[in-house]
Amino acid sequence: MEKDIEGLRATCEILWRDFNNCKAHFPYVPLEAKGAKRVRTAPFYIAQGFDVEFMFNKGISEEGIKRINQIGHWLNQNFVIRLCAVLESFGVIAGSTQTTVHRRIDFGLEGAEHVNIVRRLRNCFAHSSGRYDPKDPEHQKTLKLISHTLGIPVDGLTDWPISIDTVLKPLYDGCIKYAMQKEKSA
Repeated sequence: MEKDIEGLRATCEILWRDFNNCKAHFPYVPLEAKGAKRVRTAPFYIAQGFDVEFMFNKGISEEGIKRINQIGHWLNQNFVIRLCAVLESFGVIAGSTQTTVHRRIDFGLEGAEHVNIVRRLRNCFAHSSGRYDPKDPEHQKTLKLISHTLGIPVDGLTDWPISIDTVLKPLYDGCIKYAMQKEKSA
Protein backbone atom coordinates (compact mmCIF):
# COMPACT_ATOMS: atom_id res chain seq x y z
CA MET A 1 0.00 0.00 0.00
CA GLU A 2 1.17 3.51 -0.72
CA LYS A 3 0.66 4.79 2.83
CA ASP A 4 1.10 2.99 6.12
CA ILE A 5 -1.54 0.86 7.78
CA GLU A 6 -1.45 2.84 11.03
CA GLY A 7 -2.21 6.03 9.12
CA LEU A 8 -5.13 4.26 7.47
CA ARG A 9 -6.46 3.00 10.79
CA ALA A 10 -6.17 6.45 12.38
CA THR A 11 -7.94 8.10 9.44
CA CYS A 12 -10.71 5.49 9.49
CA GLU A 13 -11.16 5.83 13.25
CA ILE A 14 -11.60 9.60 12.89
CA LEU A 15 -14.04 9.07 10.02
CA TRP A 16 -16.07 6.57 12.07
CA ARG A 17 -16.04 8.71 15.22
CA ASP A 18 -17.15 11.87 13.45
CA PHE A 19 -19.80 10.04 11.42
CA ASN A 20 -21.10 8.27 14.53
CA ASN A 21 -21.27 11.56 16.42
CA CYS A 22 -23.29 13.17 13.61
CA LYS A 23 -25.64 10.21 13.35
CA ALA A 24 -26.47 10.40 17.06
CA HIS A 25 -28.21 13.67 16.18
CA PHE A 26 -29.99 12.26 13.11
CA PRO A 27 -31.00 8.72 14.06
CA TYR A 28 -33.77 6.75 12.42
CA VAL A 29 -37.08 7.92 13.91
CA PRO A 30 -40.03 5.52 13.52
CA LEU A 31 -43.33 6.89 12.20
CA GLU A 32 -44.93 5.81 15.48
CA ALA A 33 -43.18 8.79 17.07
CA LYS A 34 -45.56 11.16 15.24
CA GLY A 35 -46.93 13.71 17.69
CA ALA A 36 -44.27 13.07 20.33
CA LYS A 37 -42.84 16.14 22.01
CA ARG A 38 -39.69 14.30 23.11
CA VAL A 39 -37.71 11.68 21.20
CA ARG A 40 -34.50 10.05 22.40
CA THR A 41 -31.76 9.01 20.04
CA ALA A 42 -31.38 5.32 19.23
CA PRO A 43 -30.02 2.84 21.80
CA PHE A 44 -27.00 2.30 19.52
CA TYR A 45 -25.83 5.85 20.30
CA ILE A 46 -26.97 5.91 23.91
CA ALA A 47 -24.74 2.87 24.56
CA GLN A 48 -21.81 4.96 23.29
CA GLY A 49 -22.53 7.88 25.59
CA PHE A 50 -24.66 9.95 23.22
CA ASP A 51 -27.89 10.18 25.16
CA VAL A 52 -29.42 12.88 22.98
CA GLU A 53 -33.04 13.95 23.40
CA PHE A 54 -34.97 15.95 20.85
CA MET A 55 -37.74 18.31 21.96
CA PHE A 56 -40.55 19.56 19.72
CA ASN A 57 -42.88 22.38 20.78
CA LYS A 58 -45.93 21.02 18.97
CA GLY A 59 -44.90 17.40 18.63
CA ILE A 60 -43.02 15.98 15.68
CA SER A 61 -44.98 15.72 12.45
CA GLU A 62 -44.86 12.89 9.96
CA GLU A 63 -43.09 15.28 7.58
CA GLY A 64 -40.54 16.09 10.31
CA ILE A 65 -39.87 12.39 10.86
CA LYS A 66 -39.41 11.82 7.13
CA ARG A 67 -36.99 14.74 6.89
CA ILE A 68 -34.87 13.58 9.86
CA ASN A 69 -34.73 10.10 8.33
CA GLN A 70 -33.78 11.51 4.92
CA ILE A 71 -30.91 13.47 6.47
CA GLY A 72 -29.78 10.36 8.36
CA HIS A 73 -29.86 8.30 5.16
CA TRP A 74 -27.87 10.99 3.34
CA LEU A 75 -25.26 10.93 6.14
CA ASN A 76 -25.04 7.15 5.80
CA GLN A 77 -24.47 7.46 2.06
CA ASN A 78 -21.76 10.04 2.62
CA PHE A 79 -19.99 7.79 5.11
CA VAL A 80 -19.78 5.09 2.42
CA ILE A 81 -18.41 7.59 -0.12
CA ARG A 82 -15.77 8.85 2.32
CA LEU A 83 -14.78 5.35 3.47
CA CYS A 84 -14.23 4.29 -0.12
CA ALA A 85 -12.20 7.45 -0.79
CA VAL A 86 -9.99 6.72 2.23
CA LEU A 87 -9.41 3.15 0.99
CA GLU A 88 -8.40 4.58 -2.39
CA SER A 89 -6.23 7.28 -0.83
CA PHE A 90 -4.24 4.69 1.11
CA GLY A 91 -3.91 2.37 -1.90
CA VAL A 92 -6.10 -0.39 -0.44
CA ILE A 93 -8.16 -0.29 -3.64
CA ALA A 94 -7.54 1.61 -6.84
CA GLY A 95 -9.23 4.88 -7.59
CA SER A 96 -10.18 5.84 -11.12
CA THR A 97 -7.02 7.91 -11.62
CA GLN A 98 -4.52 5.59 -9.90
CA THR A 99 -2.30 3.50 -12.12
CA THR A 100 0.11 2.15 -9.48
CA VAL A 101 -2.49 0.30 -7.41
CA HIS A 102 -3.76 -3.12 -8.45
CA ARG A 103 -7.36 -2.54 -9.55
CA ARG A 104 -8.89 -5.83 -8.50
CA ILE A 105 -10.06 -6.69 -5.02
CA ASP A 106 -8.26 -9.78 -3.72
CA PHE A 107 -11.21 -12.02 -2.84
CA GLY A 108 -8.86 -14.42 -1.07
CA LEU A 109 -8.53 -11.90 1.77
CA GLU A 110 -10.89 -11.52 4.72
CA GLY A 111 -13.19 -8.53 4.27
CA ALA A 112 -12.97 -8.54 0.45
CA GLU A 113 -16.76 -8.71 0.00
CA HIS A 114 -17.16 -5.81 2.43
CA VAL A 115 -14.77 -3.71 0.34
CA ASN A 116 -16.60 -4.80 -2.81
CA ILE A 117 -19.96 -3.71 -1.35
CA VAL A 118 -18.53 -0.36 -0.20
CA ARG A 119 -17.11 0.33 -3.66
CA ARG A 120 -20.36 -0.68 -5.38
CA LEU A 121 -22.45 1.47 -3.02
CA ARG A 122 -20.06 4.40 -3.42
CA ASN A 123 -20.44 4.21 -7.19
CA CYS A 124 -24.21 4.34 -6.84
CA PHE A 125 -24.25 7.11 -4.23
CA ALA A 126 -21.58 9.31 -5.79
CA HIS A 127 -22.46 8.90 -9.47
CA SER A 128 -26.25 8.90 -9.45
CA SER A 129 -29.25 9.91 -7.38
CA GLY A 130 -28.20 7.38 -4.74
CA ARG A 131 -31.61 5.74 -4.83
CA TYR A 132 -32.04 2.00 -5.23
CA ASP A 133 -33.36 1.09 -8.68
CA PRO A 134 -34.88 -2.42 -8.63
CA LYS A 135 -34.62 -2.56 -12.45
CA ASP A 136 -30.85 -1.94 -12.48
CA PRO A 137 -28.92 -5.26 -12.64
CA GLU A 138 -25.93 -3.73 -10.79
CA HIS A 139 -28.20 -2.55 -7.99
CA GLN A 140 -29.79 -5.99 -7.80
CA LYS A 141 -26.35 -7.63 -7.60
CA THR A 142 -25.21 -5.22 -4.89
CA LEU A 143 -28.36 -5.79 -2.86
CA LYS A 144 -27.86 -9.57 -3.10
CA LEU A 145 -24.23 -9.16 -1.96
CA ILE A 146 -25.39 -7.15 1.05
CA SER A 147 -27.93 -9.81 1.91
CA HIS A 148 -25.50 -12.70 1.46
CA THR A 149 -22.52 -11.06 3.18
CA LEU A 150 -24.31 -9.38 6.09
CA GLY A 151 -27.38 -11.57 6.47
CA ILE A 152 -29.74 -8.65 5.88
CA PRO A 153 -33.21 -9.54 4.55
CA VAL A 154 -33.77 -7.56 1.36
CA ASP A 155 -37.02 -8.83 -0.13
CA GLY A 156 -39.39 -5.99 -0.93
CA LEU A 157 -36.93 -3.17 -0.13
CA THR A 158 -37.40 0.10 -1.99
CA ASP A 159 -34.20 1.77 -0.78
CA TRP A 160 -30.67 0.72 0.14
CA PRO A 161 -30.41 -0.99 3.54
CA ILE A 162 -27.63 1.10 5.07
CA SER A 163 -28.40 1.30 8.76
CA ILE A 164 -25.40 2.07 10.92
CA ASP A 165 -25.54 -0.90 13.29
CA THR A 166 -26.42 -3.77 10.95
CA VAL A 167 -24.77 -2.64 7.72
CA LEU A 168 -22.32 0.25 7.99
CA LYS A 169 -20.45 -0.91 11.11
CA PRO A 170 -19.95 -4.45 9.71
CA LEU A 171 -18.83 -2.97 6.36
CA TYR A 172 -16.41 -0.64 8.14
CA ASP A 173 -14.99 -3.52 10.22
CA GLY A 174 -14.64 -5.69 7.11
CA CYS A 175 -12.78 -2.95 5.23
CA ILE A 176 -10.32 -2.58 8.12
CA LYS A 177 -9.75 -6.36 8.19
CA TYR A 178 -9.19 -6.37 4.44
CA ALA A 179 -6.67 -3.53 4.64
CA MET A 180 -4.77 -5.32 7.42
CA GLN A 181 -4.74 -8.58 5.45
CA LYS A 182 -3.61 -6.78 2.30
CA GLU A 183 -0.77 -5.12 4.21
CA LYS A 184 0.37 -8.53 5.54
CA SER A 185 0.28 -10.10 2.07
CA ALA A 186 2.22 -7.24 0.44
